[in-house]
Amino acid sequence: MKADLHIHTHYSDGKLTPADVARLALRAGAEIISVTDHDTVCGTAEAEKHCAEAGIKFVRGIEVSAYYGDVKIHTLGYGMDLENTAFKSFLKALKDGSIKRTEDIIFKLNRAGVALTFEDAAAERYSAETPLHAMHIAGAGAKKGYSSSPFAFFTKYLAYGKPAFSSVCRPLPEETAQIITAAGGICSLAHPARIDLSAEEKIALIKRMKVCGLCGIEAVYSGHTAKETAYYKEIANTFGLMVTGGSDTHTAEGNRQIGTPYFQPENALLQKLGFDKKDI
Repeated sequence: MKADLHIHTHYSDGKLTPADVARLALRAGAEIISVTDHDTVCGTAEAEKHCAEAGIKFVRGIEVSAYYGDVKIHTLGYGMDLENTAFKSFLKALKDGSIKRTEDIIFKLNRAGVALTFEDAAAERYSAETPLHAMHIAGAGAKKGYSSSPFAFFTKYLAYGKPAFSSVCRPLPEETAQIITAAGGICSLAHPARIDLSAEEKIALIKRMKVCGLCGIEAVYSGHTAKETAYYKEIANTFGLMVTGGSDTHTAEGNRQIGTPYFQPENALLQKLGFDKKDI
């Protein structure tokens, strides 16, 4: 079964509506998808509804922006009980933390001569119920003429080592794995080739996260080379972890399109995601 377990909507930093996601998934022939918005599940019910109407199987998902020091460790979660008390508290902490982080970033931008306000950034969100994201700030900066595009603004001001970088109130990857697992979910390490750690440090990270509940690695990913895909599949096998895969789609354009690269989950993953034998 063709699957895409890494898709974003306008509820985080994407441009697609949940209806768009279902339509594009259907066109791509994806039979199973997961919306994994950053630090929020606000679009889950809407996406599930549109997928049901399109005949696409849907998996509840999230992508948590965890950090190890100043290194970004994105962590995917699937199939969590959204009513789990600890998980709901975690989501609230992520949203509250995004507000504090945005305030920190705005302070640093102002100090660097960029006249943005908190309200400018907040206005870029589709929903006030969702956490603020760096790309909301970048979008506001681009609108005010400080760069040619949100990505250019992010690269100039918000990336690691730049004047307004902030990792304030980011959870640890180990904590994230524990919370997702405790809520009955599956935790997978997102796009490992993009993690700015040495090979030895990544192995140590995987070992620590596995103790905390990690059970998958996103080896099949739109930004991975064939060599990287093979390597991380081997790492998954070595540590007894399942392989997950996804496009990391944010828009209808570009090279990260829903359904690419081709990913066919193994039966063990499908069963862990809650699909029984008649479904697969």
